[in-house]
Amino acid sequence: MKKFYMTLVAMLCGVAAMAQDVDGVYANDIQVDKGVTEASLEVCLKNSMEVAAISFRLALPDGVTMALNKKGKRYVEIDEDRMDEHKADISDASDGNVQIAIYDKNPFYENDGVVVTVPLTISEDVAAVDGTYEIKLYEISAATPDGTSLTVAGLMPTEAVCSLIVGEGTGIININAADSKAPVYNVAGQRVSKVQKGVYIQSGKKIAVK
Repeated sequence: MKKFYMTLVAMLCGVAAMAQDVDGVYANDIQVDKGVTEASLEVCLKNSMEVAAISFRLALPDGVTMALNKKGKRYVEIDEDRMDEHKADISDASDGNVQIAIYDKNPFYENDGVVVTVPLTISEDVAAVDGTYEIKLYEISAATPDGTSLTVAGLMPTEAVCSLIVGEGTGIININAADSKAPVYNVAGQRVSKVQKGVYIQSGKKIAVK
């Protein structure tokens, strides 16, 4: 019996460790029909501890830009179901991409889901042809209400990728030789030995298999 409980504890610790591996900022894949020139990028946060602020740089593929409001300015939409009076800052990053920060003294509600939506504009050339395009979030930072950085502490990854899929897309995406031997987890934090159609996490990055 004692051996059974020791085994059970070890299994639970293993599950907790795997769940921790998928904590962090990620973005949902976007699927649009050909000809569609508007889309929304949902940026999400999975956290097993309190997080009050996130920031990231956003690299969009050629032909895709952040949408502009009536005043001609870039904007984002904050998810009120996860935030309380949070603010958003959008600025030009030094490398030519966009820096987005969401912050407040209060932590985000719940432990997984959308925190901010980024409206996108797709060029007519991109929208006219089936294709799959990578969107990258990098230099991600996440902080607790007291200012402790979870990414600096190594508790959350600093990069995440998702895909914009126009029409039928191009099949399997975001898997490369360098990552082929890294363990793969499903979105519930469970390690899998074989990937099928769905969404997975590998090396802290989101993988979509079509």
